[in-house]
Order: sequence, then structure tokens, then C-alpha cells
Amino acid sequence: MKIITELVKYQYKQYVLSTKYLVPLIGLLAVFQVMYSIMPIDIVINFALMSLILFIIMVGVGMTCQRIEPEVSEQIIILRIQSERKYYIGQVIFFAVLSGMFAFLSLCYPIINHFLNGKMLFTRNVQPSDIIGGFLLMFACSFVGSMMGEIFSPRVIRKHEAGIILTIFCALISLVKIGIVDEIPILKYILWIVPPVSDVVKWFMTDENFQMVKVLEAFSILMVYGCALAIIKVEVSRIRKF
Repeated sequence: MKIITELVKYQYKQYVLSTKYLVPLIGLLAVFQVMYSIMPIDIVINFALMSLILFIIMVGVGMTCQRIEPEVSEQIIILRIQSERKYYIGQVIFFAVLSGMFAFLSLCYPIINHFLNGKMLFTRNVQPSDIIGGFLLMFACSFVGSMMGEIFSPRVIRKHEAGIILTIFCALISLVKIGIVDEIPILKYILWIVPPVSDVVKWFMTDENFQMVKVLEAFSILMVYGCALAIIKVEVSRIRKF
């Protein structure tokens, strides 16, 4: 566990030093300015839409982090810890931590803004279920997005351009999947393979409050997909090596 912790710290330092966090952070702040410029807004719908936006942002983060570390450095670290699997698991946990940070920021900003504006931002007062449900949904979508951005890394797909095209294609299908299936129902037997982000978020678009049973079900489904992508990324990267 100590090795994994150190690997996560190392990945975090590399990410900060690379300044690759600036673009997604600026993008997120821009989204805040647009989404919270009109009051009042429905808290459940807002958090559901924010989850979709975080999915898109974290896909981009996963893609930009593919080449964050020189190949030689990776080889040296793997030789030192004597475990390729631990190294790649450390990357996955780093993205989970990063997803948690983005979800936390996306949750705290509107809630703080709500109280600073005399509780006028949302159509009703914030409840504990909103905080828990909103965070779980945002975190799950963020994590799935980061793994989607990582799944076609150069360790998995040798041609970088092909990996980018596949990532963008799969991410777009995840976002519009529910519309495609509505038009062509038979495609549900094929498109189940992509994360059901749009399907899950739709569950909350007509709710006035977060129902924890529904939230936990959505969280579980998305995390299963996220973990499946993480396992594929770890094992394929380990097998294909450099």
C-alpha cells in the first residue's frame, strides 16, 4: 500500500508540474460562470448536468495525461518497484483522486454560491441528500470519463492518432447513447459496451430530490464500468509493455 501511495503522490506532482491542469480547470470555471449566471435553478437537474460536463472534462484529462511522463522515467520506476501492475494501478488511483477533487470543487462552488447569494441560487434549500447524491454522481461520471480518456493510451493503441479518434468516438457515443437507442432500439445490444452515462443521468432529470437508492444504483453501475475500463487498461498496458 505504501508503494501505491507513493506512486499516486508522484503522479500528482508530475501532473502539477506539467501545468496540464490549467485547461480543464479554466474550462470548469467557465462552465460555472455560464451555469450559475441565472437564478434560481433546480439543484438535482443542475448536479446531473454537471456530472455530464465532468465526464467530458475528465475524458480530456485522461487523454492529456497519457504522455505526461517520459517513457524512460516509467521504465525506471517499474524497475525499482518490480511490478508493472502496481505502477498502472497507481495511475488509476491517481485519476480516482483527481476525479474526487473535480467533483468536490463542482459541488462546493454552487453550494457556497447559494449561501452567499442569500439562498437564492437554487429553487429550494440544500439538503444532505443533495450533497451526498450530487458528489457520488459527479465522482462516478468523472472517474468513468478519466478511464475512458486513458483506455486507448499509447500503451494500448500504438498509434496515438487512432487512440484519440477512438476515445472521442466512444465518449460521444456514451453521451448520445440514449438518443441512438430510442431511434434504433436494436443497437442497445451493441452499445451496452460503452458507459451508460447519458442513461444514468436521465434518471435524475425529472426528480425534485435525490433518492439515495437510485443514486447508489447509478453510482454502482458507473463504477462497475469505470473499474472494468481500469482493469483493461492495467492488464493490457502490463502485457504490451513499452
